[in-house]
Amino acid sequence: MFLKNSDAIPLVIDTDNAFGMPVRDLDDGIALIVSLVSEKVDVKAIVASACNCRAYEAAQNTLYLLKQFGITDIPVGLGAETPLSGDREAHHQFLEAKAYSAWTAYWDNAPQVPAVDVSTLPSGVDVLIDAVRANPNKIVVVALGSFTNLALALQKDPDIAPLINEVIHMGGSFEPQEGELAFEWDTADIPPEIWETTLRFNTWYDKQATVEVLKADIPVRFITANVTSHFYLRNVHMQKIKLAAHGTLGKTLIRNIEPWLEWSIFERKLVGAHMHDPLTILALLDTSVCTYRYMNADIVRFLEGYELFPQDVDSLCKTADYATKLKVEVAVNVDTARAEQVLCDLLSRAVSLESNS
Repeated sequence: MFLKNSDAIPLVIDTDNAFGMPVRDLDDGIALIVSLVSEKVDVKAIVASACNCRAYEAAQNTLYLLKQFGITDIPVGLGAETPLSGDREAHHQFLEAKAYSAWTAYWDNAPQVPAVDVSTLPSGVDVLIDAVRANPNKIVVVALGSFTNLALALQKDPDIAPLINEVIHMGGSFEPQEGELAFEWDTADIPPEIWETTLRFNTWYDKQATVEVLKADIPVRFITANVTSHFYLRNVHMQKIKLAAHGTLGKTLIRNIEPWLEWSIFERKLVGAHMHDPLTILALLDTSVCTYRYMNADIVRFLEGYELFPQDVDSLCKTADYATKLKVEVAVNVDTARAEQVLCDLLSRAVSLESNS
């Protein structure tokens, strides 16, 4: 079903996949879908992580999606439920409370993801290590949630660090310079005080893990909320995707995606549904989608609660054990029209396939 180019980029996708869960962002699942159907990337392994949902839920949702496509040969590992630093129970309780709100009515006709026992899945850390060692100097680790599992893998097997080609991460934000995009996202379901006190997605979810990955001397690229917050799945795209759908697979995918799009438009008052994680995949598929700037990462002050990318270089912490020249590649702009067209094309391809499940 999925023919890959001989030069397809081998990926390990670490994902907090909430696909199929009412009132949860399902863009992780869409990122996985476009990875499966693109000929330009080759998914070697998937690690289920905690962030947008619990790790065991991410594993269930990932197995559900793979089953829809009839895929049985991609290893799925169960990642860590708890971060290296910080207590995230309030974060999860806030997200889980949405499942008991009136908003869930949007999902009344959506398929239910079955609860399955994932306790026998292999360790996500081991799955990640095995994939890197089987594809030395080639694997790109796509971190769509926190850095917890990658940090644990580096702790267990530090020698994999130089064997990882690149880490690309959906996360982070920055104060833009002239001509760069600002982070724009204000939604009724997440009040400002909840952002400040409770929710800590991706880069901030496990700050210690973020720091450990950045100190491992692996090339890291951040696809920031500055650019992802301007990238949407829109109604006009959904209509085109529905025209391409036939068979059980297409109908199932649309029944999962459509309620989230409707909820985003009517309840979040957005022009569509945010596609944070798919943009991370599209940045690999098409190098012209995003433009970048190298930024200093102040990991010492980040652990103290400040932003990772300070605007004033002179304010960088200059403690004796800190290298002030720690720089990472940060997405500062996106060609929205190009990216949205690529996404629409790939989702249309996905829903047109015959299910092998």
